[in-house]
Amino acid sequence: MRILLLILLSLANIACSQKIENQSAVTQTIPHFDATVYQLINLFNKKNFKGINQYINKDIGLFIVYNGSTSPTMRRIEQFKSNNKITENTISSWVEDELLGVTISGNPKIQYAQYPPFDPCSEKVNKLGLYANPKEKNIEALKIALDYYHWELKHYQFEKRPIWEKHQSIADKIASKTVKVVYIENFPDTLPDDEKNIFIFYLTQLDNKWYLTILDFYTMDCSA
Repeated sequence: MRILLLILLSLANIACSQKIENQSAVTQTIPHFDATVYQLINLFNKKNFKGINQYINKDIGLFIVYNGSTSPTMRRIEQFKSNNKITENTISSWVEDELLGVTISGNPKIQYAQYPPFDPCSEKVNKLGLYANPKEKNIEALKIALDYYHWELKHYQFEKRPIWEKHQSIADKIASKTVKVVYIENFPDTLPDDEKNIFIFYLTQLDNKWYLTILDFYTMDCSA
């Protein structure tokens, strides 16, 4: 009987140790990630685009993906401009309005879980909050725009644009190092089934530092 108890205690200790190791592994896979997310949230809330520029890698740049009237498109910027005109003239003005309207209330805890499904047109969302899933490293928004570009080349035989080939090269470089961050919340003073406040951005780890690499205004656009 004593031997049986010792065996059971031993197994319990092993299980507990494995659980602690697994929990540690989750945090160790993305060092400094949380801090970067919260620093960027603070900067976006304050409309401090000069501060955000510190999180844009000069070689990678920042890709802004959005609905270009009838199709997904993207623009790459090296930095935000002044607070009066923060993006290039080639980017739709409504995108700049969205950037200036970004508001993340409170201090939501990052939930490392599967991203909640949502339909921006029906505005029905099962879960709210701030989500990141390091197991699903991807560049979904950027891939949508690039895939559409390649589809156009195939079906309309457009001349290849060198700048998009460069974008594809950068996308290939960052794909396996990028984590999507999704924020979904109700707007203040609105009903639960009303339009949601949705903000999606991507962080890429390069040289042990996390950089802001993609802003996604496409997948949360009902007209897309």
